[in-house]
Amino acid sequence: MNPWLIGFLAWLVPGLGHLMQGRVLRGIVSAVTILLMFVLGVSIGGHIYGLRETGEGLLSSLFGLCDMGAGALYLFSKFTGLAVNERPEQATAEYGSVFLMVAGLLNLILALDAFDIRAGRKA
Repeated sequence: MNPWLIGFLAWLVPGLGHLMQGRVLRGIVSAVTILLMFVLGVSIGGHIYGLRETGEGLLSSLFGLCDMGAGALYLFSKFTGLAVNERPEQATAEYGSVFLMVAGLLNLILALDAFDIRAGRKA
């Protein structure tokens, strides 16, 4: 299978790229980790940023790129309105936003890892 397709699918569904290549434990651990980070971030009041937000200037767009790394979780939250509205009244809201960003960045790293494995750059 094409490494680009593996990378795209790994980005879209956390852990899928490794599962498709027979690395079951890595795929399951990464999928569960990203899902738990995302759910925890939403549950403690995290905010999903978009690319066109201007609340915090250029940082909002950068935060949006981080959030987009979560793939289908990001798309699901944007289309359903989950965690789209900020909840500054919650003391943990900023921590939740950071959890969401880190989940996206971790998913991007794992998608690149799946791509590299398929491309033969990594054993």
